[in-house]
Amino acid sequence: MTHLRKAIIVILIFFCFVPVFSYDQVNNTNLSDEAEITLLTSSPGEELYSVFGHSALRVNDPENNIDRVYNYGTFDFDTPNFYYKFAKGRLLYKLSVGPYNHYEAEYRFEGRSIHEQVLNLNPREKQRIFAFLENNALPENRYYNYDFFYDNCATRIRDLVDKLLLADWYAEAYDIDHRSFRDLLEPYLENMPWNKFGTDAVLGLPADKIATPYEYMFLPDEMFLAFASARMVDSSPLVKEERLLLEKTRSPEPPHPLTPNIVCWLVLVMGLTSFLNKKANKIFDMTFFTLLSLLGLIIIFLWFVSEHTATNSNMNLLWALPTHIYFFFKCHFQTTDRFSRWYFKLVMIISVLMILLWQWIPQDFNTAFFPIILLVFIKSIPPALNIDFTKLIYSLGFFKKSKSKQQYS
Repeated sequence: MTHLRKAIIVILIFFCFVPVFSYDQVNNTNLSDEAEITLLTSSPGEELYSVFGHSALRVNDPENNIDRVYNYGTFDFDTPNFYYKFAKGRLLYKLSVGPYNHYEAEYRFEGRSIHEQVLNLNPREKQRIFAFLENNALPENRYYNYDFFYDNCATRIRDLVDKLLLADWYAEAYDIDHRSFRDLLEPYLENMPWNKFGTDAVLGLPADKIATPYEYMFLPDEMFLAFASARMVDSSPLVKEERLLLEKTRSPEPPHPLTPNIVCWLVLVMGLTSFLNKKANKIFDMTFFTLLSLLGLIIIFLWFVSEHTATNSNMNLLWALPTHIYFFFKCHFQTTDRFSRWYFKLVMIISVLMILLWQWIPQDFNTAFFPIILLVFIKSIPPALNIDFTKLIYSLGFFKKSKSKQQYS
């Protein structure tokens, strides 16, 4: 069961995760003048759930023996109907609270760094944020509906600061360019081509929306930069000091040499060579188009059933149609009728338009999808135009059929 949980996390979700701790009652302690409230920004990890880094708030008051981390990136595996809610986008996340030493130990074990930004607050502002966090950690307040782009472990902190301190974001020069949400994710997946392949397969048009600088802060690293440049209402800096609490000790693993691009071009070659043998062609088509149909069903579920907003309006459905499995099985085991021929003609048109208009399609496709779409186009030609490619190839003399062995009595 543990392996199943991990697999689901890797495939379907992009979020920040650390072990869960919680306090069930509001702490009414008055913070001392020496208390600090800081933003913790952790470097990316090696698993998909941690590859985008993590943000949390720390309240450190030695005089009151308080050193806690407030973490909005946790959930409970014991939630009833966990897997259904997980896929449906209804799994509640929560604010958990735990001691800083436990938090640091987790990241030390993973070899990830922790940067700390000390917020430039007066005693009243510190107390206000502390009270807000303690109240937000109550059982009746701690849960929220997670959204990867708009409501996650980082944006919850951004919104808290925005609400309680009225921060003026980007008051100073800040390197802002026009990037989509998908563009913002790309650097983190550079050494994880298969994760990027899966991510690009399930993310739809919302991921290609140009993000505003304020929206950049769904990523912890971007929020770190934003906090560094932000100003308070009196024009003083939001951050008065930066510290490196934990150095990164683990380097990212190099990407696997067998990349999605290599595999998908090999699939194209296999699909073309399958035309040399009718039986091989039938087996290949059944396997290839069954997998595409299953992907199409996943896309439909994430688009129309799931509440994950980032997976809506997914144009990958144009080449991963769930109907492929029906029509390709039909054309191999039955006579292709008129309706089927029109289906394959439509698939041909859609595929060739996607190939020709690749650069102008509003959704950014993974380059590894290109050979797959090309193969869908080629495979749809024989049933659409009622051509037997295998017979045509041999009739043109490109290959010679091997003579069958003579049998003797």
